[in-house]
Amino acid sequence: MNGTTHLRLTRDRECDALSRRASRAVVGLSALICLPVLVVAVLISRSSGPDLFDLVPKNPNSDGYALLAWYDLDRGRHALKEVGVSTGARMRALGYIMDGGQPVRDGQFVRRFVLLPDRGDAMHPAQRFGDEMIDVQLQPGDEIPFAGGGLVWVWGTLRTLPGDPGGPLPLYRLENARVEPATEAEIPKYFHW
Repeated sequence: MNGTTHLRLTRDRECDALSRRASRAVVGLSALICLPVLVVAVLISRSSGPDLFDLVPKNPNSDGYALLAWYDLDRGRHALKEVGVSTGARMRALGYIMDGGQPVRDGQFVRRFVLLPDRGDAMHPAQRFGDEMIDVQLQPGDEIPFAGGGLVWVWGTLRTLPGDPGGPLPLYRLENARVEPATEAEIPKYFHW
């Protein structure tokens, strides 16, 4: 083997070795970039629940209570009386339990909380608009352990409150309410998706 051939073979081996190292670096860098994105996507999907705002009740009544369609509370589109729901109505609502502005620890017993149609996720907290929030006040003497973001059924008497539909305070209240945990599997039983 002459010196030129030997030099060419050595260069080819070095180029192959550099090419393999470069390929490993590109794969490693790609994994390093994609892994956090994948982790964030998994966290978001595991922490979010379905948005209940646009769900349409299959039956307007349930157990002697009007079944709440969250979009009916939207004061920007129409007044509450236009949809046949009025203050003083017995209402059953499905929503997510949230604190009312004051931080509450999970497991802490509460007599009131805010009900929302969307619990948000790890990256985007639930939006709080006055006409998309219900201040829930439990029956006298009742308390429940707070479970932030938990899906619950609430039964009570609906009251409308004055205020700004886009503001930070609830424009509705469910008084003398009772609460039960709910599951996502119950949604298709009561609502059209």
